[in-house]
Amino acid sequence: MTAPLRYPYEPGPVLRALPEYEPSHAPDELPPRRWSSLRPAAGPQLRLVAQPQETTITPEALWRLLVRVLEVLEGRRNVGQLRRLLSDAAYEALLTRLRITTPGRTHRLRRLRACYPTATAAEVAAVIDIAAATTEQRRVCALAARLERVEDVWHCAVLRLL
Repeated sequence: MTAPLRYPYEPGPVLRALPEYEPSHAPDELPPRRWSSLRPAAGPQLRLVAQPQETTITPEALWRLLVRVLEVLEGRRNVGQLRRLLSDAAYEALLTRLRITTPGRTHRLRRLRACYPTATAAEVAAVIDIAAATTEQRRVCALAARLERVEDVWHCAVLRLL
């Protein structure tokens, strides 16, 4: 029988009290001023904007607009019908998507979420279900859009099918 090997004892760290390092001040004096990285903010401050009380565009109107966009992608609606509702950039994006979209697919709007960052803007996120007509294979995509009100007319400024 052999004895287990023992390593030599190594002492751990030794803790000692620190000497007083704060400068002392007399009881009638103010304590010394300490450095601080906190400074009052200058300039305009960010503030949260609540949803406008009277939004002229409702989630139902947003739903109808996106259904029209999906009808264009399916080929059931002429893209020119949406020209007045889309900005130049959104219209060009829709034309580009229309050129690369495979015909015969059905697009279904599943879900829509809207937020109103300002009284003259609405941002939309939607879930789109895309199914090929010949097979049962389905695909889910996201759609993001920003609508802006200019002179009481809502225009789709940004439209992205992801």
